Amino acid sequence: MARLRSAVAYEGPIELAIQRFKYWGWRRLASPLAMLLAERLVVEGLAASSAAAVPLHPERLRARGFNQSELLVRELTASMGLRPPPGRLVRIRATPPQVGHDRLWRQKNVHGAFEWLGPSLAGRSILVVDDVATTGATLEACASALRAAGSGPVIGAAVARVTV
Repeated sequence: MARLRSAVAYEGPIELAIQRFKYWGWRRLASPLAMLLAERLVVEGLAASSAAAVPLHPERLRARGFNQSELLVRELTASMGLRPPPGRLVRIRATPPQVGHDRLWRQKNVHGAFEWLGPSLAGRSILVVDDVATTGATLEACASALRAAGSGPVIGAAVARVTV
């Protein structure tokens, strides 16, 4: 991954907002959370032609009912003029939740868990979006799948970043 950017630290009110968004189904928080991230990306001057969400495995998607990262990407594409990529990033292997594990465990957990379905990305720069980044292992695994599909630079972006 070329870069990893986040808008805010995962603490205090933002931690509660993201938990409500992700686990309690408060989907209306997608817009303000995406706007926080969009403002950071504009200030940073990070350019990408397309945005992709970190995908959930179909089992987890069924259980949760929505993919919070997809909701964030919808808002970002509308506000920043990004296009959807010419295919989709998918999770090909179910993985246990990353919470409570160290960097090495997280990297092993998500290694090879993602794949690109679609034509070559032909050097296109891609923004990969998640709600929270801790070690960046999930975003890096997504970036690896995108690079294997011929992408240009892959920029990881999360609304919040866990500080240790």
